[in-house]
Amino acid sequence: MNPELRGIVREELLRSIAWLGLGIVGWPILVTEVAWLDATALTVFGLPVLTWAVLTVASVGVRVLTGADASVRSSAGLSVFLVLGVLFGGVGAVYLVAVRSYSALAVTAAYVTVTAVAVLWYWYAGVPSAAEDATA
Repeated sequence: MNPELRGIVREELLRSIAWLGLGIVGWPILVTEVAWLDATALTVFGLPVLTWAVLTVASVGVRVLTGADASVRSSAGLSVFLVLGVLFGGVGAVYLVAVRSYSALAVTAAYVTVTAVAVLWYWYAGVPSAAEDATA
């Protein structure tokens, strides 16, 4: 394994701790809330590990194939951060409506508002240029 690939794998494994933590907390909550998903060892332990493995391999693959740095201060990092935030917000909105029986209109309005503000701020604040990254 070359040093560059080793560094990417090491960084992504450290970042994947968050994916594993979310999987360990999130999947059991989902299993207890959804009637059609049985609480077995496979669903409670296997799904978090599978989620962690897929997301970690995917993030290593994206970094190796694109050569992009996953720093949030870079253009690619900010874009990924924005897209993941919108996706997680959407999953949360669906959960609130489907499982917790919140008002679909209120949740949708809040989701659209927060997403629009985030996208507008991203557009307004802009992406740091390479010259700004070098001086920071």
